[in-house]
Amino acid sequence: MTRNASEIYDDLKALANELEDLAKTGRLTMSTDSWNKDYPDTKQAVSQALAALQVAINATCWMETLPETEATGTKPEQRG
Repeated sequence: MTRNASEIYDDLKALANELEDLAKTGRLTMSTDSWNKDYPDTKQAVSQALAALQVAINATCWMETLPETEATGTKPEQRG
């Protein structure tokens, strides 16, 4: 079964809190290899990640999950 939108909303809030907590304790650092050209600064990366999560939190706040529907097919193989 698929989760409800409200559960995803709660998970997004929890992820944002976890990321913020890790940043506050100084346990986050960015990779220093040549592949990481976009986010060399940890504070900037955390800030952008939290901003993106906040956009998702704001959007999912207004989502509702409809109940699952029953199959309405007329052939036996189309029925649930």
